Amino acid sequence: MNAKTIVRFLLLSVVCLGVVLAGYQQFTGKLTASENTANDSVNVKQQLKDGINIYYFHGNQRCTTCVRMEGFTKDTLNQYFSQQVNDGKVQLNIVNVDLNENQHFIDDYQLIFRTVVIANAKDGVETDWRRLDRIWELANDEAAYQAYLAEEIGSMMKHSHG
Repeated sequence: MNAKTIVRFLLLSVVCLGVVLAGYQQFTGKLTASENTANDSVNVKQQLKDGINIYYFHGNQRCTTCVRMEGFTKDTLNQYFSQQVNDGKVQLNIVNVDLNENQHFIDDYQLIFRTVVIANAKDGVETDWRRLDRIWELANDEAAYQAYLAEEIGSMMKHSHG
């Protein structure tokens, strides 16, 4: 065997291995970025009957940006609304809309793609909600993402009390 044949064989082997691994991930429904968070969203918490429910919607397969935005959302609540979360006035729900029991959220909030929705509930009735599609524009700027989310949550809180 000459060097050219060996290199060709090695390259073909690498490509085949890549195809096999990609196929395995596709059929098992897992991607590296989602392995740590997929189990967090099997069930949606009981929504608040009085307060602000914040939903972070995702699917079975998650890209790095989706995982990052979930982290930004959690960090925003911890940084700006920890007291309201502790008091039970604000709650984060991580929701996998690819699960059958959660697919109603797609129609409920007119979801076009994975995003954040904030919803105000009063006496067990949802009175207002906002879909925050701008999070995708801000996905690479944590400070801007958090400012946008905090502003929208604050606005919803004022609206619900005013």
